[in-house]
Amino acid sequence: MNTAAIAVMPGASCHALLPGHDFVDAYQVRADIAGLDARRATDAIIKNPPGWIKQLMATRNRVVRLFQLKTVEMGVDDPRGAQRTVGGFPVVAQSPQEVVLGFDDKHLDFRVSITVAPDGETATEVTVTTVVKTNNLLGRTYLATIMPFHRVITRHLLEHAKFDQAV
Repeated sequence: MNTAAIAVMPGASCHALLPGHDFVDAYQVRADIAGLDARRATDAIIKNPPGWIKQLMATRNRVVRLFQLKTVEMGVDDPRGAQRTVGGFPVVAQSPQEVVLGFDDKHLDFRVSITVAPDGETATEVTVTTVVKTNNLLGRTYLATIMPFHRVITRHLLEHAKFDQAV
């Protein structure tokens, strides 16, 4: 079982993830499982979103196509199985302690960092940090529009991730 997702101070590494960013937030849960690595945590958080999140993302995709922006088919991985994506999000960097997802687009650039750290002998602290750099008015408008959804979705995914099934 996971604890409730709480907002935490983003780590100093967020500056390196996306220099010159306009927005950053971080949420954290305590997962009652020891030895969880970042890739397994990422898979548990992102790969099996509930239907309501898939619907929101499908709506988002329909709208952003009108502006010729990139879409994300949440929950869908690279068909070649090359682990280049997780749940539709491109993998930018990966280590046992952190997975960074994201891409750059004409309206904004974003990175999502999922980190893990031992929390005693029986648990793991899982943190999701989102970093965004807007590139123009469309990016700023988009960010302001999706922000309430982002907060709800991030917390829900963290709180409902089945980390024990990911190991």
